Amino acid sequence: MVASRGRFAGKVVVVTGGGQGIGRATAQRFAEEGAAVVVADRDAALGQGVAAEIQQAGGQARAVTTDVADEASIQALVAQTVAAFGGIDILISNAAVFVLRGIEATVDEWRQILDVNVIGVALAAKHVVPEMRKRGGGAIVNLGSISSFIAQPQFVTYNATKGAIAQMTRCMAMDLAPDNIRVNAVCPGTVWTQIVESRARERGLDRAAADRDPDFGRSHMIERCADPVEIANAILFLASDEASFITAENLMVDGGYVAR
Repeated sequence: MVASRGRFAGKVVVVTGGGQGIGRATAQRFAEEGAAVVVADRDAALGQGVAAEIQQAGGQARAVTTDVADEASIQALVAQTVAAFGGIDILISNAAVFVLRGIEATVDEWRQILDVNVIGVALAAKHVVPEMRKRGGGAIVNLGSISSFIAQPQFVTYNATKGAIAQMTRCMAMDLAPDNIRVNAVCPGTVWTQIVESRARERGLDRAAADRDPDFGRSHMIERCADPVEIANAILFLASDEASFITAENLMVDGGYVAR
C-alpha cells in the first residue's frame, strides 16, 4: 500500500546507489513526501539500513541489493519493485563509482567506471521505462556533476563518464518525450558525503576547515560544501509535477562553482 499524503503520494520511486550520501538523502526525502521508495544499492547492509530508517519514521521502503552494471540485477530490481508496489513512476540514477585517474588509467579501470557510471544508467532506464509506460509516464533524474562540464586535474575517467551523462540525459529526454517521460539531470558541486569527508580527512581537514579550503568549499560562490539533502531537494523538484515543463535539463546545483 502506498502512502496517501505528500507531494509524491501514490508514487513509486527507485533510487540507485540509495545506501549512502546523496542517494540516502534522496530516498529519505521522497519517503517524507509520501512515496514508496526502493533503495537499490550494491551494499546490502547500507541499503537495508536506509530502508529501515524510512520504515521506522513511518514511511514505505524496501531495499533491493543491486549491481547496476549487471543487466540481470537491474531486471531483478524492476521485477521486485513491481511485485512489491505495483509499478514504477520515478527513477533516480544515482549509483556511481569514483575511479579518479588521468590518461594512465588501465583498461580495467576504464571498464569499471564506464560499466557503472554510464552503462548502469542506460540499463536502469532501459528496464524501468516499460513500467513507466504502463502508468502513462514518469520522470527520470540522472546524477551528473560539475565534472560534466569542466576540466579537473587527473579526473579524465570520472569526467568522461559525467560528460556522457549530460548528453545521455538530453537524448533520453528527446526519445522518451512521446511517452510522457521527462528526463533531467542534477549536477552537484562538492557535496559533504562520505567520500568527500574521507578525502578531506586525509588532508587533516574537518568539515569547518574543508568549507574554507579552496579545493573543497571555497571553490564555490557560496563558500562551503553542499549537504546531501540540498541535492536531494533539487532532485525532488525535477521529479515533481512542479517541473512538468522541464526536460533535457542539466541543472547545476553547485553553489555557483561553474559560473565563478
